[in-house]
Amino acid sequence: MSSAPDVRRRPAITAAQFWAVARRPRWLAALALCLAIAGGFAALGQWQIQRSVDNATVVEIDTETAVPLAEIASTGSGVSDPQLGRMVSVAGELVDGDYVLLTGRNDGQGGSDHWIVGHLVTPEGDSVAVAVGTTTEDAPPATLDAARDEWVGRYFPSEEPQASDFEHGRRSALSIAELVNLWAGHGPVYGGYIVLADPVPGLGDIRAPAPDREIALNWLNVFYAIEWVLFAGFAIYLWYRLVRDVVERRIEDAQAESAQVANVD
Repeated sequence: MSSAPDVRRRPAITAAQFWAVARRPRWLAALALCLAIAGGFAALGQWQIQRSVDNATVVEIDTETAVPLAEIASTGSGVSDPQLGRMVSVAGELVDGDYVLLTGRNDGQGGSDHWIVGHLVTPEGDSVAVAVGTTTEDAPPATLDAARDEWVGRYFPSEEPQASDFEHGRRSALSIAELVNLWAGHGPVYGGYIVLADPVPGLGDIRAPAPDREIALNWLNVFYAIEWVLFAGFAIYLWYRLVRDVVERRIEDAQAESAQVANVD
């Protein structure tokens, strides 16, 4: 028959016994080292929390005051978050014949009018796509009464062309990469498009409110911060455990020595 495993009971220690060992220079030095390590871990945890807060902070941007497009954006680049939804102004002329019809564009109020998107060329020769209004017609116009000194509207990023139903001859995505292949010719192209605040005569209004900028806490940084706090606590516990092991060994050695003396007697 197998014997039961020998499970030793850990000896009970008093606070006086613990601190009698813990106050020795080598263990005080070890404590200082563990506190320094714990402080470093705590600082890293604080840094992760700060990163999470910074990433969740939304910078207030004045999206309603129109600024020149060239001041906040450049050709050949996409639309960054600070540019998204800004009211912009730009001078230029629409190119006749370069109008594209986008179908199935819901205006957010239950409507489904088609968008007319034009090709605007600035005095510098740059090209920018402009949603000039809505229509119920099933084909884009050849020309529009659209002479303006300045075009004002909200700036949005290009969309993915995959949203269009090309098999049925329908185009619904406002994709800059697709438009440049449809325009008769173009210069440097802006990566976003403008939705006019006031449509050109004869077209309906496009509802384009400023996008909501939500605050999203970065939970991955919070998780890392918790990890660093746990590491800091473990550094202190490691010192405590090492000191306690030394005290327990001393007590066990003393008990063993006492037992040997008793056996001799």
